[in-house]
Amino acid sequence: MNRFAALLIGSALTSLIASHGFAADAQPSAAAPAKQAPAETAATTAPATPAAPAAQPPAAKDEKIAQAPTAGKEVKVGFITLNKVASETAEGKAATGKLSVRSAKLREKIDAKQKQLEKQKAAIESKLPTMTPKERQTKGTEFQKKVEDFQKMVRASESEMAEMQEKLTSQVYAQIKEAATAYGKANGFAIVVEEKAVLYLAEELKPKDLTAEIIQYMDKKPAK
Repeated sequence: MNRFAALLIGSALTSLIASHGFAADAQPSAAAPAKQAPAETAATTAPATPAAPAAQPPAAKDEKIAQAPTAGKEVKVGFITLNKVASETAEGKAATGKLSVRSAKLREKIDAKQKQLEKQKAAIESKLPTMTPKERQTKGTEFQKKVEDFQKMVRASESEMAEMQEKLTSQVYAQIKEAATAYGKANGFAIVVEEKAVLYLAEELKPKDLTAEIIQYMDKKPAK
């Protein structure tokens, strides 16, 4: 019967905190077509000089234009460890506390009911030798109904805890996302992501761990 009394409290926070991409493409200006020299000149004009070579597109200049949007501008990338932020901020600790308190109350209720059923079962078993077959069947049916009611109570408790955990987790996630967005904008970050969500990031981007900063930012923010 102990297997029906198990209440599980998990902790799962997954997703990107923020996602923002930017790019700017510059189109190099087309080179002006070369002006061809006249095929022949009038006889009265001075002797024609050799035609100048066709003008070439200013490639070097165009390359600078194409690179202008990103040249000299640092792309700041930040990341956080979501579970650490959720567990160490005041909001996360408060949510964990609420889950623990409610879980303890439900567990206490389940344990009390389980002990009651065990006593009733022992009492019935002690009287079995003196019972008629009909009495045994009646007692067995009655006790089975109590066991089924107990199982329903356990399932209802587990469902309540799951819903409560989902609600609190969503609230904490929203608070973390809000904090990461505000901090990122205030400090010039192009993107702030969850560490586990990043599979690859170019070394030249030099990502910064903002976990401690976000925890500090959330704890300093006045409670709503």
